[in-house]
Amino acid sequence: MDLQLTGRRALVTGASRGIGRAIAKSLAAEGARVAICARGQEGVDLALAELRALGVEAYGESIDMRDNAALEGFVSRVATQFGGLDLVVSNVSTRPEAPQGEARWRQAFEADLLHHVRLTDLTVPFLLKGQQPSLVFLASIAANMKQLMPEEVAYGAFKAALVNYAGHLSERYGRKGLRVNTVSPSPIYFKGGAWDVFERENPKMFEAVKAMTPLGRFGTPQEVANAVAFLLSPVASYITGVNLRIDGGMLKTTNF
Repeated sequence: MDLQLTGRRALVTGASRGIGRAIAKSLAAEGARVAICARGQEGVDLALAELRALGVEAYGESIDMRDNAALEGFVSRVATQFGGLDLVVSNVSTRPEAPQGEARWRQAFEADLLHHVRLTDLTVPFLLKGQQPSLVFLASIAANMKQLMPEEVAYGAFKAALVNYAGHLSERYGRKGLRVNTVSPSPIYFKGGAWDVFERENPKMFEAVKAMTPLGRFGTPQEVANAVAFLLSPVASYITGVNLRIDGGMLKTTNF
């Protein structure tokens, strides 16, 4: 299916590895011009080489999303380079360093909610001038789960807040032509990711989580990227305010 993304101007955060990288490559494969950022320059450079090999214009920088000035500068430079923006994927999530308590909650708030708000504030003015603009946030099925590992409680709470925030944006900007959606993956496996570590260090838990889905396996970054590319595209032109679970059936509730 042609997703009608040729020439569209896309920005994807956290795109040097895993889900973000797969999303950026999927958009490039559809002919979009893609800008990326991540914290490590080496990863950014490798991802840019892959994108450019697909024959599209690609731009990237190494930035820390928690640095307001760096983020504002990056968005401004991307908009100048591309002459605006049509598509934005807010993907970054980082594990808090504080072991517990209020400090961990504050770091999770910064990592899993506030930077999404900052990126929205910076990119929406460009999106509203774009061509069939679309914004997608990466949340998690942790937003819907009552049982989480203790270190993931704050993560789940702020992912739930992100889903709510995206719904608000879809209502606020719908009549201005901007669609806003969220995807909520279950645990996704890729080399170098968290579940790759669990496979080596805690294989019993790894196998137990894998068995929780009717499909009997973890998802892949590409399976998430396929859904994100669709939601961003004009092919999904009547879809907004949706939180799409990409979990292989792991959650057992009906998704009304």
